[in-house]
Amino acid sequence: DLQSVMDDFGTLLYAEIDYVAEAANARRFSELYAQDVAIADVFVPKVYSELTTRKVLTMEWVDGFRLTDRESLEAYNLDRAKLVDTLVQCSLRQIMENGFFHADPHAGNLLATPDG
Repeated sequence: DLQSVMDDFGTLLYAEIDYVAEAANARRFSELYAQDVAIADVFVPKVYSELTTRKVLTMEWVDGFRLTDRESLEAYNLDRAKLVDTLVQCSLRQIMENGFFHADPHAGNLLATPDG
């Protein structure tokens, strides 16, 4: 029924913009993937819970650049295929192994660091 689909969508949308919930998801993501040697190149910034509210998410600063920043990728001699493989492996493990998927992989959430 369309009405229940819309209601569920609205509920999920507002839950997504609750940064306390987002902080809990980031901590869970970190716990699941921080120790995974198969995707060791994934870094999850620390969440500062004491500075996070429903409207403000405070996380550790990470120096990096967008995956589409060709100039920086070349300057640091980073392997684009390896970066894509890491992203794909991480996503597949989320879905297939842990059942916990970070469903917000936009450019602001994905950075390459100078060390890869």
